[in-house]
Amino acid sequence: MRTTLEVRHAELVARRDEFPLLAEVTYLNTCSLGARSVRSRRKLDEFLEQWDRLGARAWYKHWLDELSALREDFGWTIGRPGSEIALAPNVSVALASVASALDPVQRNDGDAVGRVREMGLPVGIGSRPRTRIITTALDFPTIGHQWLARAPLGVELVVLPSEDGSTVPLSAFEAAVDERTSLVATGHVYFTTGAVQDVEGLAGLCHDRGAMLLIDAYQATGLLPTDALATGVDFYVSGTLKWLFGGPGNAFLWVRPELREALAPTSTGWFSSARQFAFDVASLEFASDGRKFELGTPATPSAFIARGGLEVVREVGIERLHERTTDLGSLTIALAESAGLRVRAVREDAKRGGIVPLEVRDPKSVVDELARRGFVVDFRPGIVRLSPAFYNTEQEVADVVAALAELTPPADRIG
Repeated sequence: MRTTLEVRHAELVARRDEFPLLAEVTYLNTCSLGARSVRSRRKLDEFLEQWDRLGARAWYKHWLDELSALREDFGWTIGRPGSEIALAPNVSVALASVASALDPVQRNDGDAVGRVREMGLPVGIGSRPRTRIITTALDFPTIGHQWLARAPLGVELVVLPSEDGSTVPLSAFEAAVDERTSLVATGHVYFTTGAVQDVEGLAGLCHDRGAMLLIDAYQATGLLPTDALATGVDFYVSGTLKWLFGGPGNAFLWVRPELREALAPTSTGWFSSARQFAFDVASLEFASDGRKFELGTPATPSAFIARGGLEVVREVGIERLHERTTDLGSLTIALAESAGLRVRAVREDAKRGGIVPLEVRDPKSVVDELARRGFVVDFRPGIVRLSPAFYNTEQEVADVVAALAELTPPADRIG
């Protein structure tokens, strides 16, 4: 466990000037919103200049190409070609597209049903007895709410508890996934505690029992090196808000190619069409690639902004970003424990993402006071979340921990 303030990644810290926010506050809240780079501002200015100069012609000369480049950027983060990526404005929309494809395929497309069965996967949540979706108490509400809203269709949501408050072991999924289970939907990294899940183990378990696996990677993408196909996942969703430093308005969905071919979404839009610019209202032919799961016109200004952040990620490399963030997380844990704070984080570096949660009974008041002092962190029920990123300094970590130690009531401390 790291305990010194020696700077070990000086070349990354030197990039701080690329992020204006860091000159204003001490910012350890990337797990909520990554800082904006100056490149994102330049990209947005580029979009506005094209709009002013070209009007609607910018779609054909520039903007569609920019969206294609964004798909390539997203694909790069998970080791897949951009042609396999579907764009979405947020993860909720991506999940809705997936959910719309699962039940109707069983009722409306016999050929697709046959293909899914040949793959050894369930034919849909509406086909008895597979009406069960499994998630965990540590997952973001978006996941559970997507399936709770489908309860009138006969969908049952099972929420696995966390016995230690930090993780849900693979054994808990083993006990829950059965012949009634259609899908396990859970995070790659838990947004609450930063614990990294065994995605490959989950995929193997699900497939052995005829279920599918959907992974929400919002707290992993840009931080954990990932080969989506090698993990065995069936659906992989993520976005730009956090460790891709790309702001709100852009997310993506990857569907395993053979499954993408078999399924047909019933929530759709004109960007999913194979003949998008035929403008044929009377027929629907899905695109043969990842765009099959897209809906309407993407938020193009947000796409430009996102590409600015992704440019930084691609230059630095996800492996180096992971190494730096893990290093700072280890330092955060060591300093917090030395200060007598209650740390809920996973200690093993390989099983921890970019979040270090500290237990506090009234976290909001502590976070508000920290903000008044110029320290920006975040809270969730019962915890203060620290998330140092590659651009933070060791001294910033030490300063935030010291301020937290001062503000944390004795009853919330160890000893």
